[in-house]
Amino acid sequence: MPINAGYEYLNAEKAYLEAQTLEERIHCLEEMIRTAPKHKGSENLLAGLKTRLKKFLEKKEKSRSVGKSSRKTIKKEGYQCALIGLPNAGKSALLASLTNAQPYVSPLPFTTQEPELGTLDYQGVKAQIVDLPAVTSETFDIGLVNTADCLLLIIEKLEDLPHLEKYLTRAHGTRLIIITKIDLLSEEQRRKLEMTVKSKRLNAILVSTINNRNIDKVKEEIVRGMHIIRVYTKEPGKPPATLPVILPEDATVYNVAESILKGFSTKVKETRLTGPSSKFPNQRVGLSHTLKDKDIIEFHTK
Repeated sequence: MPINAGYEYLNAEKAYLEAQTLEERIHCLEEMIRTAPKHKGSENLLAGLKTRLKKFLEKKEKSRSVGKSSRKTIKKEGYQCALIGLPNAGKSALLASLTNAQPYVSPLPFTTQEPELGTLDYQGVKAQIVDLPAVTSETFDIGLVNTADCLLLIIEKLEDLPHLEKYLTRAHGTRLIIITKIDLLSEEQRRKLEMTVKSKRLNAILVSTINNRNIDKVKEEIVRGMHIIRVYTKEPGKPPATLPVILPEDATVYNVAESILKGFSTKVKETRLTGPSSKFPNQRVGLSHTLKDKDIIEFHTK
């Protein structure tokens, strides 16, 4: 034990002695190196810890190359979001809050050993959500990160963000930072964190899966990043349909008509529109009218 070791080091050392997997030992060693006293009396200790860490990382790399064929693969279907984070960042709990999935959630690190899949279904829009193992895990899938349409960067504190950046160098998906476990913060701590996020102009949302704070906001941001619009059709004298027609941005009335039935646009005599793209409720518009998200459209046929 190093001279004048703090409680953080002692906790990391205890966790290391209790670690069961290679990933857990690597994570604990990194914490021990980070929290160990930095003075002349601890030089030998730090050197020994770094040597041990190097050996474990080499062992991990060897097992990574051997075990590739046995990895669980996820087939991309439609719009795909990947949850990326450090161990115990709250990814599994967020997957459960966003989707129909029921992953095992534990306070212990490295609970997720292979990708977990869920489906987001929000106001008629669906997206594939994949919870990846922690970035330091040997089963972390960098290939899926590079091809995902959206990257949700799951962190507990802003200081964790740089640790994820090196895994995103070839990724092209839109990025949204999710700061978890804000239910553990005081009101003052949360306010300061919000101010910091705003001052740094980060595309970030503070969430809690315990009380579902801002979970719907995350869903809205995912849908917004899809660059689609939701258009609700309506029959004369009836309420709008509960499920929307999903179309790309800048879609027109013609596109809605053709999505209902090919050639249906030729049968349209009149179109009435209520919503964000209309100047007033029940506005009469033509087939070339450009629509906006959550418009309500009513067709009258010949």
